[in-house]
Amino acid sequence: MRRVQLITLDCVLVVAEEGSFLGASRRVGIHHSALSRRIRDLEHSLGTVLFERHAGGVRPTPAGMRLLHNLRRVLADLDGTLAFAETTGGAQAGGLFIDFDASEHAIEFLHAVAEFVRSRPDVALSFMEAKRTAGRLS
Repeated sequence: MRRVQLITLDCVLVVAEEGSFLGASRRVGIHHSALSRRIRDLEHSLGTVLFERHAGGVRPTPAGMRLLHNLRRVLADLDGTLAFAETTGGAQAGGLFIDFDASEHAIEFLHAVAEFVRSRPDVALSFMEAKRTAGRLS
């Protein structure tokens, strides 16, 4: 299994956006030679050249373009996952008890639950069957 640091992947994106190692190094805050070496080491690890280097800067190779396309998607997914983890934080906000007659309102209830889940994926739902005795919940 290949190990690549997340900062290296971020650097690939910044180099592509800036079009040069110097511009990218200023934006990322590391020396341009260290950034260039980081990208060169990644290229060596992958066995392919990601950027064509020329006097005016760099441009992604076809392999680099494919990597960038997938990398943007993967990093966006990771950002979403991390944001979800931040909002849930492992804590439960509270509870809500809803009493309804399942035989009469089940479809409406399921539609409401589905809409709620779509609009609030950060909230965990759990369901519990309540026992009824003589018209009352126990």
